[in-house]
Amino acid sequence: MAPSASDVLRLDGNGNPRTLRLFASLVEAESRRFASSAASQSAENDLVRAFRGGATPTIPIVEFLERLQRCNYLFDGAVYVLAAAYLALFMRSPAALEAGIVVEPATAHRLVSVAVLIGAKFVSPRYFERRVESFQICSGQSIRSSEMCPLELLFLRALNYRLFIADEEFQRFFRILERRPAPARSSLACGATKRKAQDEEEPRRVRACQLAARYGISGLFNRS
Repeated sequence: MAPSASDVLRLDGNGNPRTLRLFASLVEAESRRFASSAASQSAENDLVRAFRGGATPTIPIVEFLERLQRCNYLFDGAVYVLAAAYLALFMRSPAALEAGIVVEPATAHRLVSVAVLIGAKFVSPRYFERRVESFQICSGQSIRSSEMCPLELLFLRALNYRLFIADEEFQRFFRILERRPAPARSSLACGATKRKAQDEEEPRRVRACQLAARYGISGLFNRS
């Protein structure tokens, strides 16, 4: 069954689009898979160096996106579905494959930032300003606002500027997000809830792997 507009635009208990956490969960799962191997590899080309940047944000992806959502409150749920689609297409582009870039802790925040920025520009008629300074603020000053335009250009060139996502592709990516388990609560949660989330993290990771195997969506962004 195709997802309805209400499914995509539904908000969670914090007033954020529920697709925000679904997208964050998928990115964090992929990033963890490649954390150790990617950390041991040097940035041997311009694309990898650009998306690793000068400093790696330390906040979880979900909290980073929640901060961006508060700064850019016009984002709706469709932005995060498009961001997932754009990121998947970028990672499978000839430029990304040749560079050997992967979604890992050093690249994840910048890759997500550009994917969300492009998704917001494409889908939201009310998104008038670039607001690139919000990425610097929300990343704890790790991503400089001056990085965003060059990163966006690299991303767009890799996609050959093809941003249109057909309805069936949009629905496919939404269903993929739906199948992902929700990530652990952000650091804004109370201490008791955070401890519970940490205790549940390993079973959640196992469930994510089981879902990926069941639905054949393992490695949506990274190559297995």
